[in-house]
Amino acid sequence: MNKELATIRIILIFFAAVAVLFLIHLLQELLVPLMLAMFIALLMQPSLVWFDKKKFPLWLSVSMIWIFLFVVCFTIGAVIYKTGSAIFAEKDFIVSQVQIKTQGLLQFYNKFTGKELDLSVVMDKAMSSISSEFIMNNSSSIFGKLGTLFEEFLLTAIYLVLILSGIMRYENYLDYLGGEGKSTKYIIAFEEIKSSIVSYMKVKFIISVLYGLGVTIICWMFGLQFAFFWGFIGFILNFLPVFGAIIGLVPVFIMALIQFDTVFSAIMLNVVVYAYHFILASVIEPIFMGNRTSLNTIVIIMGLLFWGYLWGIYGMFLSVPMMVLTKVILSQIEGTEVIVRLLGTQSEQKQ
Repeated sequence: MNKELATIRIILIFFAAVAVLFLIHLLQELLVPLMLAMFIALLMQPSLVWFDKKKFPLWLSVSMIWIFLFVVCFTIGAVIYKTGSAIFAEKDFIVSQVQIKTQGLLQFYNKFTGKELDLSVVMDKAMSSISSEFIMNNSSSIFGKLGTLFEEFLLTAIYLVLILSGIMRYENYLDYLGGEGKSTKYIIAFEEIKSSIVSYMKVKFIISVLYGLGVTIICWMFGLQFAFFWGFIGFILNFLPVFGAIIGLVPVFIMALIQFDTVFSAIMLNVVVYAYHFILASVIEPIFMGNRTSLNTIVIIMGLLFWGYLWGIYGMFLSVPMMVLTKVILSQIEGTEVIVRLLGTQSEQKQ
């Protein structure tokens, strides 16, 4: 009888999980800003505690944090816009370099296929496609995406204000939710989630800063244009688990191919940057990260793919916090011990 009940429980948990995942995917436009706001609020809670000790009013503390985050977002947008404008101003040089570098490939193509393609004609067609008429025809989709991005930013800002306003009283909410005898379990689970996510983000931030500075210095030493921008992109993408820094090397390699006289110089630049990233990711980061997330590497990669499939690029950046949240929630559900052990690390299981 007990085995039958256990089997029924597992089946019910499976179908409940499928239903929950379907709802998460269906409601992603509402849930993504909520999750972003929740994790930002967890990171900002120590600041709220500090403001509270200094006797700052709650409304003033929340306002200062919100303004700080707005300035950070504005700075990121300004850096991207300024660098994009600088790159666009160099379009003639970039186009001429592309023509020079692709001339050999085009000659090989003509010789191999027996066709006679003129590079200047190909480039003229490519440049004419990026005309004012082309931009006007596609402006609706561009403005639509910008409108969606603004809506997500606005929802995140609203959720953040609400969560920050109540996060200092989370113990009272958990006491009410759990009732007598269960509130302590919920508080411990919440503290585990907060501690894991905050510790992970602190270490990730420090490693990302070191990586961004390293990329900037290396690109500057090689003489690559817009060195600060490539370091800035590396800093941002390094928050993407496993593959972020590698993706950030693609524009560096393309720019190096365009600017440098030889392919060898471009390859050497990327080899040096990747070697620096390997040292940070494989040696230094594990030392500081330790067992803070309690997730093994395979789970982190699978979580990256899974949440990326559900929520796109936002899901990729939120994959580690979401896997930590999933692991802690499952640990509170009876009958999911095997799944929790699969998500964890061997060092954690030995403790």
